[in-house]
Amino acid sequence: MKKYKHKLNMLEPGCKMIKAIGVMALIGFFFCKLKMLRAGYLFIGIAVLIGVVLMLLLIIESHQDKVLNQQAVQERGKNGEG
Repeated sequence: MKKYKHKLNMLEPGCKMIKAIGVMALIGFFFCKLKMLRAGYLFIGIAVLIGVVLMLLLIIESHQDKVLNQQAVQERGKNGEG
């Protein structure tokens, strides 16, 4: 199994990214209401882009958690604890 030098922890950065998504989406919708469609679409696009990046990072973190849990189960089996 792969040993990870660095483990992603997306709790704090994820919360910040969700707040950024909300702010960008609100700004985008505000600009769309003011008939400034290019600016509105730009901010909504940025919100979507941040959301996609967050999803990718969460998928990576989930995979790392799965691998680390499998390693822990194997270690317990070797030590006769499980």
